[in-house]
Amino acid sequence: MSFDFSAMQKQMEEIAEFANKVAETKKLADELAENFAKMKLSINQTINDSFTEIANQIDTLRKNMEMMESIKASAPKVEAPAPEAVPTPESEIAPEPEPEPTPGAVEPVPESTPEVVEPAPEPTPEVVEPAAEAAEGSDQLDFLLQQKDRLKAQLTDLRFDYMRGYIPEDDYKAKEAELDTQLEDLDKQVAGLK
Repeated sequence: MSFDFSAMQKQMEEIAEFANKVAETKKLADELAENFAKMKLSINQTINDSFTEIANQIDTLRKNMEMMESIKASAPKVEAPAPEAVPTPESEIAPEPEPEPTPGAVEPVPESTPEVVEPAPEPTPEVVEPAAEAAEGSDQLDFLLQQKDRLKAQLTDLRFDYMRGYIPEDDYKAKEAELDTQLEDLDKQVAGLK
């Protein structure tokens, strides 16, 4: 029985080359998996950072709006009076020049006109106009609209907290349903006032 050592050696070289390719492929697969994990981590970090930044901006915006609302609510409502005409002192009024008499002209005699005294107007009873009621309704409408804005802000915060994973899904759904119900009630009250 004869052995063909050259054929066996050639097969061994082919097996070794195949093993090298398998090892190289495995190395590339490991690098690919590692790069994929890094990319996934980077994407998740970017998304979390973006959500955090958006939530911070919304929180800042809400605080600014609450501050402006509190300033608006605490500011006294004063109707601006019409500007009064400032009387000019008599010393600043230039006297009109009298015309010089021409020779031979007869000076006109000023006629005295009787003063007409107007009777004082009778006081009229004050009539309460519905403007006071309208202002009261307007204040209530403003209050309801502010409450509606606050509920919307709470709903937005709740959704962001849920997206970040701070709130379990069951708690999120219960709180969301409660806020939605409150919003619907406020919408009905606002519609009743309009």
